[in-house]
Amino acid sequence: MIWDRARKLVKRHMAGPPADPRVLKAMKEANTEARKQNELLYDIRWELKQQRKYLEGFRAYASTAMFAEIRAFTEAQQLGFEETMRRVADNRLSLARFGDGELKLMLRPQYNLRFQPWSARLAGDLRAVLTMDGFDPDRLLVGFPYTFRDVHWTSVWQDIWPEVKPLLNPIVPYGTSHVSRPIYFSHLGRRGVELWRDVWDGQDISIVTGEGSRFHLEPALFGNTRSIDFVYSTATDAYADLPRLMRELEDADPGRLYLFALGPAGTLAAAWLSQRGRWAIDMGHISESWANVFAGGAWPEELEVVRK
Repeated sequence: MIWDRARKLVKRHMAGPPADPRVLKAMKEANTEARKQNELLYDIRWELKQQRKYLEGFRAYASTAMFAEIRAFTEAQQLGFEETMRRVADNRLSLARFGDGELKLMLRPQYNLRFQPWSARLAGDLRAVLTMDGFDPDRLLVGFPYTFRDVHWTSVWQDIWPEVKPLLNPIVPYGTSHVSRPIYFSHLGRRGVELWRDVWDGQDISIVTGEGSRFHLEPALFGNTRSIDFVYSTATDAYADLPRLMRELEDADPGRLYLFALGPAGTLAAAWLSQRGRWAIDMGHISESWANVFAGGAWPEELEVVRK
C-alpha cells in the first residue's frame, strides 16, 4: 500500500542522506491520497447528515397526530414540575412514578429491565396503579412521564401510546414522573432542589432501597431532615420481595415519610402504602440526577445497579 511504502521510505530517509527524490515523491503521493480520503470522508459525513435530517423530518411528521393526543392529555390532566412538587409537599400526597420501564413492563410480556424481570402479576399491579383502580386521589398522585420528543421517547410512544391512552383515568390529575430526573434539575435549577427539600423539611424519613445499591444520601438534598434510617430490599427483582417488605413497612412507624429508590417495586410500594394511610414517595434516581446536573456526574442509567 502507498502508506506503507511512504512510511518505509521516510524512515530510510531520516537515517540517510537528505533530499532523496524517492522520498519526496512518496510523500507527495501520500499527501494526495490523504486529501482524497479526507474528501471522501467529508462527502460521506455530509450524506449521513442529509439522511439524518430526512429521517428526523419523517419521524416528526409520522408522530404528529400521536403527539397531539399526548399533548391534549397532558394539558388537561398532567401537573407540571413545580405543581407536582407543591401538591406532594402541601397535601402530603404519596407519589408513584411511571417511566418507560414501568409502562413497558405493564404492557409488553417478557420485557425485562436489567434489575427487574417481567411477570404477569407485576404487570397487573402496575396497571391497577396507573388506572387508579382502588386508590384514593386525595392520598396518591401517579406520575406520568414528561413528554420528550427525542428519538428514544418517540419510539417508546409510538410503541405503547395506543395501549396506554385508554388506561389513563379521565377524572384524576397525574403528576410528572420526571421530578426526580436530570431534566427536572436542569429546568428548575436550585429552585428544584428547594422544592424537594420542602417535602421532607424537619421530617423523620426512611429510605427504602436495594441491599448494596448505589443510592447515596446527597447532603444538598437531604441535609434538612430530622432523622434518616434505611430499610433494605433486594438489589434485583425487588418485586418478588415486596410481600416481605410490605409486612416490615406496615409494622414500622406510621409517622415517618417513606422514600423509595427501588425501581418498579418502589412505584407499587409507594402506592400500596398510601392505601394504608402512610406518606410514601417513589423518588428513584434523585441523588444521581442531582449529581448529573450539578456535579457533572454520569447519567443515572450508566451507573451500575449495585456498588462495586
